[in-house]
Amino acid sequence: MGREPDYLAYLRARLAAEPPAGRKGITQIRDEHAADLATLPRPPVEVVEDLTIDGPAGPLPARLYRPAAAPSPSPALVYFHGGGWVLGDVESYDPVARALTLACGITLISVGYRRPPEHPYPAPVDDAAAAVRWTTAHAGRHGIDPARIGVAGDSAGGQLAAAAAWRLRGDQAPALQLLVYPAVDLRTVPPDLPDPDGLEFPRGGLARILELYLHGTDRTLPEVSPLLVPDPHTLPPTIIATAEHDRLRPQAERYAQRLTRAGVDTTLITGTGLDHGFLGWGSYARRPAEAVAEIGAAVHARLTRRR
Repeated sequence: MGREPDYLAYLRARLAAEPPAGRKGITQIRDEHAADLATLPRPPVEVVEDLTIDGPAGPLPARLYRPAAAPSPSPALVYFHGGGWVLGDVESYDPVARALTLACGITLISVGYRRPPEHPYPAPVDDAAAAVRWTTAHAGRHGIDPARIGVAGDSAGGQLAAAAAWRLRGDQAPALQLLVYPAVDLRTVPPDLPDPDGLEFPRGGLARILELYLHGTDRTLPEVSPLLVPDPHTLPPTIIATAEHDRLRPQAERYAQRLTRAGVDTTLITGTGLDHGFLGWGSYARRPAEAVAEIGAAVHARLTRRR
């Protein structure tokens, strides 16, 4: 189906403001990505506190968010931002983290993991798993319930969250994995989907990005392509949110189907009429705001449910 008028108008304006294409260095691309995210509103959250997490190769920056309505002790999400593994950091994704925190009504810790090309796989996954372990070990100090800590991520961060959930399965398993338009099959670059409104999105050089991230790693490894995990029944309850016009949607749907068939409590939130990246767009149009609220309600219900 086509996009709703207010949302379509926002997307057209967004695409018109895209920086010109051309050959660019990694620093310039990172700066442009951060500048784009800086235009997003930063809704107020009662508690915002910068943290330092013990990572496997040194300290990692992190930021804790807690809304006024959070229970005490609070469930929590350990969140890994998107940006194609190469882009983004805690500061640039602050608007997205705030929106997700308020929607979920619980504590969120946004983690700045190491990025390629400086730090290819497995460094980002190592950092993600270490961040979950650190949060569990320090839960009491930060008003968090250690039994109700989930992992979350959008886009590339969804791949990291799913990989961390796989690595930590068993005694260290998170209570939930929230994956928003995640990349869960890195074997090949997925094809574009037909666009009902004739919009043309930048290709983004995904093939090159995957090369930078994986650096020759076997793409069928479960930590690389979580869709291929051999025993999905060991994974935690899962919430997957997709976007209808996102080329990652088919693989996310296949992952949801595979988890469901394995008996994992799985919720699929279909982002009808939406595009990759909508998590930060709720202030600009009704449809993304509805989807963010639906994601938040599902997370809150799962992590505040009485055992």
